[in-house]
Amino acid sequence: MGVWGTGIFEDDTACDVRGHYKDCLGEGRPGPKATRWILNEYEDLLADSEEAGVIWLALAAVQWKHGRLEAETLEQALQVIDSGSDLERWESGSEDHAARKAVLEELREQITSPQPAEKQVSRRVLAECRLKRGDLLAYRLGSGIRIIFRVIDRFTDHGGTYPVCEILDWTGDGVPAKADLKELRIRRSSRPDFKHTITEFMICRLNENSPRIQKLDFRLKPAQTGAGATVILWEGLDKFLAKWFLLE
Repeated sequence: MGVWGTGIFEDDTACDVRGHYKDCLGEGRPGPKATRWILNEYEDLLADSEEAGVIWLALAAVQWKHGRLEAETLEQALQVIDSGSDLERWESGSEDHAARKAVLEELREQITSPQPAEKQVSRRVLAECRLKRGDLLAYRLGSGIRIIFRVIDRFTDHGGTYPVCEILDWTGDGVPAKADLKELRIRRSSRPDFKHTITEFMICRLNENSPRIQKLDFRLKPAQTGAGATVILWEGLDKFLAKWFLLE
């Protein structure tokens, strides 16, 4: 499981649940049938107490947002919050533990309040990816400093195709020469308070035409295979880089 923050949807499993539920609605299935599909699809993970909590919280959040919160989902989500089981994943007394607790209380307030009217969901438009393995992207951070992404794989699922990337261990104003880039190692996440280290991630809905991205005119062989990448959204890329790689 990939977790990159304390938000309900800063978690690979939670993002998958949200995406699959919305896809079911977009295909014309009514809420209860979409829920049954989710519960069947995630049957194995629901047997894991840690993952089950993530699933119920995500399902409650997405159902409420779309005006379809079901009684069982609400009951299960409140049980996760009240039992404190979800907080066991976070180091007691840490900043993240406190932040996650606040997130859960906010979710409780939301899902116990009157939900909005049912929202129609359009069928998902498949994501496209023109990038190839070995492609290099210079990405400009909010500070103006640039970093270099290298595409190490492409992943395709029901939502389309997305690039899986690694970061070269370099920051600067311009773009290094090819010879210099060849000598660079990959950058690893800088979060000693987390058990796992992130070195590769998949960017969903990447805007390849963003003015903050410059595609270099050559490729370099990746250092990794792309197995086990953390999933992030294009809109959350800067937050992810700042939190995990101290890049901002």
